[in-house]
Amino acid sequence: MSLRLCCILLSLGCPRGCAALSPSCPAGCCCPHPDALVFCESLGLTSLPRFIPRNTSVLSVARNLLCNMDHLLQNFSSLQVLNLSHNHLDRFPRGLPPSLESLQLQENRITYITTRALKQLRKLVQLDLEDNRIRAMQPRALLTLSRLERLSLKGNFLSSLPLFLPPSLTHLDVSGNCISALDMHSLDTLINLQVLKINRNCLQSVPEAAFDGLSRLHFVDLANNLWTCECDIMYLYRWLLDGRLGLAGDLVCAAPLHLAHRLLLTLSVMAICPRVLKQNEEAPPLNSTLPTSLRNSPAVETKFSVRLSKAFRQSSKIPKSPNLQTRVLLDLHSVEGLRSEDCLSLNKSHSPSMSTDTPISPSHCLEDSTTVASTAPGLLVGGEVHSVSTAEVHLNPGVLVLTAVLILLCFLTCLLLVAVVWLLKTLLQRNQRVVPLQQS
Repeated sequence: MSLRLCCILLSLGCPRGCAALSPSCPAGCCCPHPDALVFCESLGLTSLPRFIPRNTSVLSVARNLLCNMDHLLQNFSSLQVLNLSHNHLDRFPRGLPPSLESLQLQENRITYITTRALKQLRKLVQLDLEDNRIRAMQPRALLTLSRLERLSLKGNFLSSLPLFLPPSLTHLDVSGNCISALDMHSLDTLINLQVLKINRNCLQSVPEAAFDGLSRLHFVDLANNLWTCECDIMYLYRWLLDGRLGLAGDLVCAAPLHLAHRLLLTLSVMAICPRVLKQNEEAPPLNSTLPTSLRNSPAVETKFSVRLSKAFRQSSKIPKSPNLQTRVLLDLHSVEGLRSEDCLSLNKSHSPSMSTDTPISPSHCLEDSTTVASTAPGLLVGGEVHSVSTAEVHLNPGVLVLTAVLILLCFLTCLLLVAVVWLLKTLLQRNQRVVPLQQS
C-alpha cells in the first residue's frame, strides 16, 4: 500500500459506527482493512491495545491518554504510517520500527528532540511535530533522516531554525514560533526546498543571500513578523522585487514608527534607506529625464526603486541603527531576550487576517503597538500623514547651532533696544531741565 493512500485513509479515520471487520482486530478498535488498517482513536486509552496484528501497515491511536510509547512498536516491521497525535507524550517515542514513512505527533507535550530517538527512522518521509512544546533540538537530530521531505514544527517554542536539516526536505513549516533570526547554516543545505512557512515569528530582517541557494523555492510565507523597514531589510526587498512578488507581497512594517503598518513593497528605497543616496551621489537622478508631472508618481517611484536597489548591492554595508528594538518592542526590550512563554501567550491572541488597505501589525512577540502609533503626532511626508513619536524626531547638529545663534541675536537685539530706550529717556529728562532755565 502506497504512503499517499495510507495517509489519505488515516486522515479520513474510521467511519462512524464501524465495527471490527477482522477477528484479529483489537477490542473497541476499527479495522476497515483486515490486518492492514487499525484505528483505535478517542477510546481513552492509557496504554497500547493488545492483539494488534504484527503486519499492520497503518495504525492510529490518536486522541487518547498515552504517556509513554517507548519500545512498544519496534516489532511491527510492516508499519508505515503511525498517528500518535493528541496524546500526553512528553518526549519523542523511542524504539519505533525502521519501516515508518509517516509519523504524526502533533499536539503532545514533547519539549526536546534528540538524535538517538530518530537515528533508526531512515525511511521517514513525513514528520509532524506541530503544537508541542519543543524549545530546542540537538544539532544533528534530523540529519540522519535522509528521505525526509515534509517537516512541520508549527506552534512550538523554537527561537531559531534547527541546525543541519536534511537536504531532502521539500516542505518546511516553522510558523508560530519565536524565531528572531535566520541562520545561514540552516538554509544552505536545503537545496530541494519548495515550500517555506516562517510566518508569525519575530523576524526583523533577512540576512544577505539567505534565499539565493534555494533555487526550487516556489512558495514562502513571511507574513506577521516584526519587519524593520530600514537598511537591513534591503536584501529581502530586492529579492521580492526580482520577479518574486507572488511569493510574499503582504509584508507589513512594524518599525520604524513612521513606517509602521505600511506594506513593505509600497515603499521606495529612499523611504527605507535614505543613506543609500549618499553612497551614490555621483550618479545622476534616476527620474531626471521624466516629465515633471510624472516624477512624483507612486508607480514611477516603485519602478525606479528597482534600479536604486541594484545600485545598493554595490554599496558597503550600513550599520544598524541603535536602540531600534527598544523603540519597537516597548517593554519587551529585545527579541533575542523574549521568553517562549511570552511568545506563546501573545500568539494566542494573534489574528491572522490582514487587509491591504488597513494593514495590521503583528501581535505575536509584540505588545499592542497600535495605541502608540495612533497617539503620536502626525507628520506630513510626500503628501501623506504618518504617525511619528517625539522620540523619532532627531535634529541636525547644524540646525541646533543655527537655532542657538538666532536665540543669541534675539537676546542681543532686546538688550540694544533697552539701551536705546534708556538713552532716549535720559536725553529727554536733560532737555526738560535745560529749557526752563533759558526762559527765565
